[in-house]
Amino acid sequence: MTRVLSLLLLLGQVPALAAESPAPPAFDKQGRTLGPPLSERVTDYEIDARLDPSTHALTGQETVTWRNRSAEPQATLWFHLYWNAFKNDRSTFYRDSKAMGGIRNEDANSPSYPERKKDEWGYSNVKALRVKGGADLLPTLRFEHPDDDNAEDQTVFTVTLPEPVPPGGQVTLELEWEARVPKVILRAGRTDSGFYLMGQWFPKLGVLEVPPEGGATSPRWNCHQYHAASEFYADFGTYDVRLTVPQAMKVGATGVLVDRRENPDGTQTLRYHQDDVHDFAWTASERFEVLEDVFRSPGLPEVGLTVLVDRNHLRSGPQLMASAKASIEHFGRWWSPWPYSHLTVVAPPTDGTPAGGMEYPTFITAVGRAEPGEPKDFIIWQTVAHEFGHNYWQGLLASNEFEEPWLDEGINSYGTYKLCLAEDVRANPADFLPSPLRGWVGPLFAQDWDERDRMRGMSGLRENSPIIQASWQYRSRGDYFRNAYSRPQLTLFALEQLVGEETMARIMRTYVERWKFRHPRGEDFFAVVNEVSGQDLGWFFDTFFRGTGALDYAVGPIECEERAGKKGLFDDGKGGVLLVEREPRDAAKDEPVKRCEVQVSRLGDIRIPVDVRVTFAEGSSLVERWNGQERWKRLSFERTGKDAGLKQVELHGVNALDIQPANNSQTKDLSGHVAVSLFGWTTYVSQMLSTAASLFL
Repeated sequence: MTRVLSLLLLLGQVPALAAESPAPPAFDKQGRTLGPPLSERVTDYEIDARLDPSTHALTGQETVTWRNRSAEPQATLWFHLYWNAFKNDRSTFYRDSKAMGGIRNEDANSPSYPERKKDEWGYSNVKALRVKGGADLLPTLRFEHPDDDNAEDQTVFTVTLPEPVPPGGQVTLELEWEARVPKVILRAGRTDSGFYLMGQWFPKLGVLEVPPEGGATSPRWNCHQYHAASEFYADFGTYDVRLTVPQAMKVGATGVLVDRRENPDGTQTLRYHQDDVHDFAWTASERFEVLEDVFRSPGLPEVGLTVLVDRNHLRSGPQLMASAKASIEHFGRWWSPWPYSHLTVVAPPTDGTPAGGMEYPTFITAVGRAEPGEPKDFIIWQTVAHEFGHNYWQGLLASNEFEEPWLDEGINSYGTYKLCLAEDVRANPADFLPSPLRGWVGPLFAQDWDERDRMRGMSGLRENSPIIQASWQYRSRGDYFRNAYSRPQLTLFALEQLVGEETMARIMRTYVERWKFRHPRGEDFFAVVNEVSGQDLGWFFDTFFRGTGALDYAVGPIECEERAGKKGLFDDGKGGVLLVEREPRDAAKDEPVKRCEVQVSRLGDIRIPVDVRVTFAEGSSLVERWNGQERWKRLSFERTGKDAGLKQVELHGVNALDIQPANNSQTKDLSGHVAVSLFGWTTYVSQMLSTAASLFL
């Protein structure tokens, strides 16, 4: 489809055409699959929960059915109880955050960290747990610590069944629990303005991996503790959830709203349903403004859209809606049509910013601004694109974010980069100034950086950790963000440079189609890359995903000199008489020869082939391939003519990963100091914007 048609469709200018040819839906208006299940549906949840904002209390009853996919009987079930991470400062979550320097809005350098009042801690407490119609399991509940020796952490527990679940069999459990909603932190909590984000809020089963998943040789439970830098991993299933909240609250949730009733006590009960998802989140606030629309585009399924935006950020509403539509459009055409029938986008209030920039199936939190930049606010568009992108790389392809965060965050950052380029989303620091100042001092800060400019500022650090590493094993927040987000984004861009853009697009489509509604690992992605590219790129994966070496190639100064004629003794080329080079004064002289030299060097320890592009003063160019194995190589060129000199020498290839991209080129007669200074400013601001964006991603 042409760019003009895409734009018209996004703006709703051709509704008749869009209405004539939508793709068949995968789900009905009740969130139920039309046809056979799209996933294995290992776990099914029925939840009934009630929120009391006056005490921040959440109480719930849960019926969960689990199916044993393995070939062995299973007598022990593993559960997450995530909110106990916020119960006290001895949890593994807070131990990790202290060691890593803090989390989003909390600085661990404070001697009193974490600074929380008594009623700002959160917790979950299982009050009852039984086999449906059978044995009481609560006496068997035991807290586990699979990742460390922290006996005070209570984010994972097990229960033992009276009878093992046979291979292919199932068991249904009934749970009752009570919780207190913590003061907003990372992906969940409540604010003083009355905003609630409920993420990872219910007792949730871990994943029983069966061979050969994740390299397992026998069935094993994968159920990690809640770490400061970890996200999540769960099986697909069906969620049917009833939420009871005050009638004044506006609510959004995973899936489709299928029923709402008002209760005599001034509350309302809303029922949501969604098949073939692996999590459920919701939000509630009296301050939400609600915007609704429908995404329609030829060849793609229709998607109902709900935007919940804090009233102070209402001006962000149209951009939140437009960026969601653009994301569904581009990702659906690049990778695979998004199958779900509804998407909810939430923009929290200012005091709920730590809850912004989070993804759950069919439900994302973004960022709202009182005075968004126009026409496309960088933070709004990038955050919506990024969080919706997760609905592919972690929503449809349920990778293990605990153990391989890059497989979601890194691939998704690459996709965000592609979308922002396609939509021409540009970062202008002036947009971050208060509105009254934009007209006066904005021009002093005004720049026009697109995603390529921002990406140039991402690679300037030598790495001490590989990309492939468990999320809680990184040494700092910065180490985690680089190796989960920006570094794999750059590495995938370098892979695109290596195999070509068209081949890379086929790699991504094949990966999605093959692994959606399953649990892929990094090795599965690498296998798809090798298959589609027709190459064995094991060296690339070993070097850049598993290794920590530095890639740093440099171009030295260009040196040229003019030689006015030949000097010395020359024969006639046939072994004849010697001829003296100099001719009589009045004789015609040889055309001047210009000789130019430049040295390219390998300053880092990673060795890769490099293309050296040489551009001459008269406009022509050539490319020389250097294997990059030695420490340096000198290139020499002799040409005749007035414009025979060198104009520019550039390194091409996978230099997106070069830690000093400023030294990847030289231009004759351009001051190196000026070039580095200009690059340094661009890099500084790019890194600033990358850091700001990462806070919400």
